[in-house]
Amino acid sequence: MNAIHHMIDQLDARLDEYMQHAPMPGLAVGVVFNNRTIYAKGFGLTNAASGEPVGTGTLFHQASISKTAVATGIMQLAEQGRLELDAGIVAYLPYFHMADDRFRLITVRQLLNHTSGMPDEEDYEWDRPQYDDQSLERYVRSLRPRSLLSEPGENYAYSNIGYEILGDIIAKRSGTSFEQYMKERIFEPALMRESTYLKSEADDRLAAPHVLSLQHGYGGKVSDVFPYHRAHGPSSTMYAHVEDMCRYAIVHLNKGITADGQALLTQESYDELWTSYAATGHGEESANIGLSWFIGTYKGQRMVSHSGMDTGFQSHLVLLPDKSIAVAVMANADYGWLTVGSSILDFLLTGHFPTLKQSMAHHLAQHLTSHGIDSAMQEHERIKNDERYYSWEGEYGFIAAMLKENGYASEGARLLTLSAQLFPDSSDLRRALAGLLGETIRD
Repeated sequence: MNAIHHMIDQLDARLDEYMQHAPMPGLAVGVVFNNRTIYAKGFGLTNAASGEPVGTGTLFHQASISKTAVATGIMQLAEQGRLELDAGIVAYLPYFHMADDRFRLITVRQLLNHTSGMPDEEDYEWDRPQYDDQSLERYVRSLRPRSLLSEPGENYAYSNIGYEILGDIIAKRSGTSFEQYMKERIFEPALMRESTYLKSEADDRLAAPHVLSLQHGYGGKVSDVFPYHRAHGPSSTMYAHVEDMCRYAIVHLNKGITADGQALLTQESYDELWTSYAATGHGEESANIGLSWFIGTYKGQRMVSHSGMDTGFQSHLVLLPDKSIAVAVMANADYGWLTVGSSILDFLLTGHFPTLKQSMAHHLAQHLTSHGIDSAMQEHERIKNDERYYSWEGEYGFIAAMLKENGYASEGARLLTLSAQLFPDSSDLRRALAGLLGETIRD
């Protein structure tokens, strides 16, 4: 058995075992090694209600990974001389205005690296979607009453709004719709023939979004709301399956050169995309922000990555450019961390496959909702040293918030009560519990 076949067998075995107890209904994993796809496979269910399995052709909502393709489109237009990265965005969208006069100072580059001072969106109107060609421009025009958080260029502050503006710039400078430009200039040359930003082109192949529910026991149920609104396409609605995401990763590992030798971007553009412009405070793996991409290190290796989360979906794309390695992971649930990617990276770098650990927080939450807090505490004592589980303090608060959001506030409060006993020194968990109970707490 050669090394690649051994790697494939290991991935199959570990991921099959992981999905037997994973909190999400469906998962797809793609692996690029030595600049070629060696693994692309779906696991679990695309829809928990219908029981349809995830396949390699199942499209997933990629959420904020969408932004990396927007940056590619902007860099293409810059190479063609249709825009300048350091020009003010009002030069390209004269109808763009904000209540804060400093909006005139915002440049294209600052939108790309999240230093524009732009606030983030709080309501994506997933429950009130718009589908028409004018929705993106209409959204940009609607920003008039808003104000900046800080002076443009001063601070890093992640903003989805900034990427909707960039999408509108792509449409206006290219003379076509944002979605058509991305399809013709990025997806088709990259041989991502089934990828799209339009839900109408993806509907019959899309995984269903799942949210946390207790309706039929602890687990995911199909969300009543699908995260689509055409005005938020640039920031969020790239739809792709696992094989296409591997092709996408290879193009970037090759610094813009596609499988058939076309150049999406020049090497010089990648030097700008992957330059660190500002510190993020997110930890070493995404310590700095480039132009859309997060820049950091993983086990001493240069790492370029982006993640995404929207209603019912999560995604993660990691590149180790100096090793010609990439891992793409996507799930049709928004309530469980995607932890398998780092274990796969470790396997690719060392040849040793660490345990794909399950979430102790989800395990105890499920136990609590069925048997109560005292039983969940006993379960924790039983498994607290079991290497098959990881335990992150912040995940308990996250799951409690998901339970509350989906109509199970009392169960969320019980989980936080449990977690406060597990982490008695955590002021964050005590504050979260107090907030859920509508109380005030002092340290």
